Amino acid sequence: MKQKVILLLAGLALLGGCRHARPKLVPEISPPLIQEEVCSWEGRLAGDAIFPCAGGIGWVDESGRIIAWDGEKKAAAEVFAAPFAVTAPPFFQGDLLLLRDQASQRLLVYDLAARGVKFESLRLDTERLLGVGPDGLVRLDDGRPVVHLWETPGNAFRAQEADKEFFNCHFSPEHILVMGKERLFIFWKKNRRFESLPLPRPAASPFLYDGGNIYYGSVDRSLVKFPLSGGGAEWELKLGQVLKRRPLAFAASIVASPSDQNVLQVNRRGTILWWQALGSTMSVDLLPMSVHLAAVLLNREIRFIDPKLQKVTSFKIAGRPVGTPLVFRGSLFFMTQDEKTCRLQRIGSRFGTEIELEPAPVRWLDRSLRFTLRFHNLPDPSWECVILDAAGGQVFSKSMDASGPVATLAWVPLQAGTYTIRLRARSQGRDWESAAAVQVLDPLQVVPVFRFHL
Repeated sequence: MKQKVILLLAGLALLGGCRHARPKLVPEISPPLIQEEVCSWEGRLAGDAIFPCAGGIGWVDESGRIIAWDGEKKAAAEVFAAPFAVTAPPFFQGDLLLLRDQASQRLLVYDLAARGVKFESLRLDTERLLGVGPDGLVRLDDGRPVVHLWETPGNAFRAQEADKEFFNCHFSPEHILVMGKERLFIFWKKNRRFESLPLPRPAASPFLYDGGNIYYGSVDRSLVKFPLSGGGAEWELKLGQVLKRRPLAFAASIVASPSDQNVLQVNRRGTILWWQALGSTMSVDLLPMSVHLAAVLLNREIRFIDPKLQKVTSFKIAGRPVGTPLVFRGSLFFMTQDEKTCRLQRIGSRFGTEIELEPAPVRWLDRSLRFTLRFHNLPDPSWECVILDAAGGQVFSKSMDASGPVATLAWVPLQAGTYTIRLRARSQGRDWESAAAVQVLDPLQVVPVFRFHL
């Protein structure tokens, strides 16, 4: 028996030794954060929406062109041009982008994922557009939701009941949900008929659909969980102020941001797990990232909230964002607009390499020149550092594999002149490069000049 135990332990140890090492993960938000301009484009925006497009970030200009910025190529290019000028703000939902000319009532729906036209109409009144999805669009007519399906756009399916106010809609494989102030409208795709359910409390916010239930804020300062199966509210959580912004599902919980400038994390049984005071009013809804929630405030501050660690990272932005920022590849992007140029900005962790020279008023010949190599959020980088003279000749070289985030080097110049320190690094399949110039002087060739004034 003892021998079997020993063999089992030896086998487990062998399996553990054969396991591949997991790659190190880079934190989503790693201070100090930076704001950088990644792209500038001549022209004016149509509306204020930015969206994922062609593997990058897209926007629409007034002429009807869809422009996409490619983060790998670090360049922007036209992806699609509508056959008309866009005079109404573009409407973006899911993977679909709706472009309109308000005067002629002409519209075009572009599928950003398939990169093609989904639907086009020469005349369709969408002034009170509520939503657009894979099967069709929803608009309002005389206080009633109306559904137009892409396969039969000429047929309009209208609800029988009306409501005073509408908030948002949600598309699912079985139905289309439309949120009114006092009723929830359900359009069943199979029989193409509307059904409506009275809400347990009048609504004050758009709704979240999650697992057969909807969550919304009510006019009497409650967060309400309402099952689509009916029978009234499953629970109501009393809030300090009215919830006017749409709740969101995040980290196996529901997150709500009422008007009292707090963020609440609630489990699906209606119990508060954690809350965070913001100290200022949000300018847009909370933006979910992979680990963090991004709260964009009116005081031009962004709070990155980690509900799991109950940690908040703040960043003060420069400029005023146009529209709602976009979460893309672990960073927050937004657009600014001046008279003729729109500028795409990124806020997030710093990535790449940096060469930091030791401070010195003058760098002399035959004196040690020290400098530090920094690798920002590059796990286990392999790197090579070379120093080139003015003619391009190599006078120094150093390389290392799987080093830490900082390396300090020293070099003694033997000749005066201008040198370039060049650093190349590779981490997790990506290459990074930076360079710095340094001037070295010969003390024997520095002749002081004295001037006498009579």
